[in-house]
Amino acid sequence: MSSHPVVIDEPGKRVLLMGNEAIVRGAVEAGVDVATAYPGTPSSEIGATFARIAEATGLYFEWSANEKVAFEVAYGASMCNQRSMVAMKHVGLNVALDVLNPVSLRGVKAGLVFISTDDPSQHSSRTEQDNRWLAKQNCVPVLEPSSPQEAKDLTRVGFELSERLGLPVMLRTVTRLSHMRSDVSLGPIEESGREVGFDWEGFSYRVAGFEKLFRRHKERHEKLDRAQAEFEDFEYNELKLKGGERLGIIGVGFSYNYVIDALRKAGLGDDVAYLKLITPHPLPERLVSKLLTSVDRVLVVEEVDPFVELHVKALAKDIAPGLEVMGRMSGHLPREGELSPMLLDGALAGILGTSSETEDRTDLEEESSKLLFDRMLTLCAGCPHRASLYALKKAVQAVKGDLMGVVVNGDIGCYGLAHAPPLNFEDTYFCMGASIGVSQGMAKVGVDTIAWIGDGTFFHAGIPGLINAVVNNTPIKVVVADNEIIAMTGFQPTPQTGRTAMGKPTKRIMIEDIARAAGVEHVEVVDPNDLEAAEAAFRRMLEAEGVAMVIARRLCATEALRAMRPDKPVPYLVDADACTGCKICQNQFGCPALVWDDEAGRARVDSTLCTGCGACVQVCPVGAIRISEVA
Repeated sequence: MSSHPVVIDEPGKRVLLMGNEAIVRGAVEAGVDVATAYPGTPSSEIGATFARIAEATGLYFEWSANEKVAFEVAYGASMCNQRSMVAMKHVGLNVALDVLNPVSLRGVKAGLVFISTDDPSQHSSRTEQDNRWLAKQNCVPVLEPSSPQEAKDLTRVGFELSERLGLPVMLRTVTRLSHMRSDVSLGPIEESGREVGFDWEGFSYRVAGFEKLFRRHKERHEKLDRAQAEFEDFEYNELKLKGGERLGIIGVGFSYNYVIDALRKAGLGDDVAYLKLITPHPLPERLVSKLLTSVDRVLVVEEVDPFVELHVKALAKDIAPGLEVMGRMSGHLPREGELSPMLLDGALAGILGTSSETEDRTDLEEESSKLLFDRMLTLCAGCPHRASLYALKKAVQAVKGDLMGVVVNGDIGCYGLAHAPPLNFEDTYFCMGASIGVSQGMAKVGVDTIAWIGDGTFFHAGIPGLINAVVNNTPIKVVVADNEIIAMTGFQPTPQTGRTAMGKPTKRIMIEDIARAAGVEHVEVVDPNDLEAAEAAFRRMLEAEGVAMVIARRLCATEALRAMRPDKPVPYLVDADACTGCKICQNQFGCPALVWDDEAGRARVDSTLCTGCGACVQVCPVGAIRISEVA
């Protein structure tokens, strides 16, 4: 049995769990049979925990090729009466939407819970998208926990609710909850025991004709009505209302914690009515109405869009027309960005006319800027992507004569930091696989482009775009930054790795084989740390006819160091007598292990950061960098 606390079978025992780990524990307690995921911060620890405990608990887990496939695998298990879960970050749901809509329309058999880990303030995402809108669009109930304990408990509840309604259920978290740690009381672990089988007659997923398909929409709406009825008396929603309060506050999910902290700090716990709302969709209107008809003003506190606020405004129009509804729409809270106790303190002070040290986000940002310094985005020391970019720039300069003559379309992953100085060699950055697609549009109107994509992203969403380029005779150039791992989200395996999420050996699927099978005739694989060979390969790619690809393959430096333990890499050093202070290593290559010594007027190597990759040796024009003699 795994030593992870998620699998401890001692009901009542309290253990320290991350929010994401608590979700896994809830699934284990619910007797989940199949779990799938695609990595992406802040969700990655859910899959990592499943991978660690899957074999010990007898469940199946996989890192799927993308979120859509992950959802489909989970749904396949649900149709065969096995409880299933799928986890992804918020923007991953955009990929899975194509299957979510028919799943909610056709219905589920065994419980199907999907996790959307939303990311207010875009800590590690391209947007702070609020997926409650997508749940509403697809008629899916939402549970929004306020703590790791509730994350665990509501996961179990979600499976039960899913089975009662015949709908998938969204468990929505935010970054703070996903990554916080708290003590969690364990519950009993339910044995699966559900018979495997597809119900051919009693639970048909087939739809014959538009008449039956249309009828399913009515059935789905009725299911959502039943969910709303359950939420009216849902034990995790809490209304504190004595009577006579003038101000009410609705704290949605994790935001409830900010409400309680602010009320305690201001000494208003007995003077303000509040509702802890764990079920933002469908909104329990009868419960919410109790608060709205009892106060003069209500403040809605939620992450990150005014989702509940908008629905409260609509409800108040009928039952309390004179009620003032405040929140992100009204300007009492910021329209964007993550909330905090200080922001809510300022909002309450403004509403109540009391004093506060901080009243808006601008004040907080100005204050924090005096205490913190900006940290420049950078690739890790020894990262092979840095060498790839350095060689690619040299090749573009040699072939095109001007770096500005080529648009570099980037993609999602570590290599997306290509835009940061000193490399500054990436012009666009959108979503998984977009580098290959948008490059084709540019090429069709006569603009030279390079698609800059990673190995994991290529498998996730790059293959259809590559096929499209070949079929439509679009002569784009593709560089795959292949570091043989999905590094940015926690070192998950790719289809090239040769092992499954559960550590089992499997067939390796190579990018070059896929490219050639897709009709790409010019395909090369090169070690980017051999700068001369890499530059030559990139030159040939740029000069080739038609679609051409170079796969710059070298293991992620951090993963290489992990595999090296307990041994340490032999670092490099700068020969003080040979260094001329030209700063090329600083201004053009920019490895963080290369540090400038102002007093000495030369570069030096920080041996604690150096990974021993040796790329800098090839960059130095005077040969001042060499390997250390001390291991």
